[in-house]
Amino acid sequence: MEEVSCHADMASNERTRQLTMHTDQPRVAIIIPCFNRWPRVCEAIDAVLSQTWPDTQCVVVDDASTDDSYSQLEEHYKAEARVSIHQLESNQGQSAARNYGVAVSDADYIGFLDSDDLLVESAVANRMQLAQDYPDFEGIIFSDHIDATSHASLLPGEKQYAAALSLSEYIDDMGWLHTNSFIMKRNAFRALEGFNVELRKKEDVEFFLRALAREDARYAGGPCCMVRDVEPQRARHDHKRIIHQGERFIEAIMMNPDLTNKLTQRQTKQLLEADARSVLQSLYRMKQGKRFRCTVRDGIANGKLKPDARLFKRYLLSFFR
Repeated sequence: MEEVSCHADMASNERTRQLTMHTDQPRVAIIIPCFNRWPRVCEAIDAVLSQTWPDTQCVVVDDASTDDSYSQLEEHYKAEARVSIHQLESNQGQSAARNYGVAVSDADYIGFLDSDDLLVESAVANRMQLAQDYPDFEGIIFSDHIDATSHASLLPGEKQYAAALSLSEYIDDMGWLHTNSFIMKRNAFRALEGFNVELRKKEDVEFFLRALAREDARYAGGPCCMVRDVEPQRARHDHKRIIHQGERFIEAIMMNPDLTNKLTQRQTKQLLEADARSVLQSLYRMKQGKRFRCTVRDGIANGKLKPDARLFKRYLLSFFR
C-alpha cells in the first residue's frame, strides 16, 4: 500500500508540475460556428478537446439552429469546463457567429473550425510554437490543411518554417489558406474588424485579403485540419446564396483602402474574373440559362471575363438546359 501511495503522490506531483509549467502559456480559443449540425458537431468539439496544447478552449456559437442543437450541446458538454456554448437570437451566418465567438472569448489567440471538420491533435501546438518564437508577430499563423483520407497536404507548394506568405502569393493561389488552418492574436483579429457579416460566401477570402494587406502571414508547418465533404450544405455548394450575393465580395474589396492601395491592376482584374466565374458556375448549375448568358456577355463587355473554350461551350449548352 505504501508503494502504491508513493507512486500516486509522484503522479500527482508530476501533474501539478506540468500545470504550473503551463500557466504562463498563452490561452487559445477555437471558435466553431454551428447551424443544424447535431450530433456531427460533437466530432469537431471533441477534436478541439483532444489538442495537446494545454490551455485550449472551445467556443461553440449556434446560429439559431432549428434542430435543437443548442440545448443538446448544452446538455452534452455541461460538465466540460473547456467548452462554452452560445446561441445567436437569429440566423446571421458564419461570419457573425465567428465574430461573436471571438467577442465572448478572453483567449490570447483565436482560431476557427467548421462544424463538420476536424483538427489533428497537434494543430494548436504546431501553430503556437511559431507564436512563441515570434511573440511580436500580429498576423496570420497557418499550417497545412490535409486530405481527410490520405492526410497529404493540400497546400499548393512548399514553405520552410516561419516563411512568409504574401498578398500576391495568396491571390495567385488561394489554396494556401483555409479558415480552419490559421490562428492569430485575438486583438489583431478584432483590429481587422473580423469577418465581413455582409458576405455569405467568400467571407474567408475577403478576410485573408484584408489581413495580408497589412502583414504577411507566416507558415508554422505540419498538418492542421481535415476538411470533410460530409454535408451538402458547404458554402461552395450553396448556389442560391452565391447568386444572391452577386458582386458584394468585389464591392467589399474595392471599398477597403488598405486593399485598393496594395492591389495591382492585374490582381484586381484577377479577383474580378474569379468572382464572376464563381457566379457563372452557380447560374449554370441552377439552370438559369438566360441569366447565365446575359452575365457572360456583360462580363466580357466590361472586361471582367476573358472568353475561353469552356465558357463558350457552356454558353451554347445553356440554351438546352
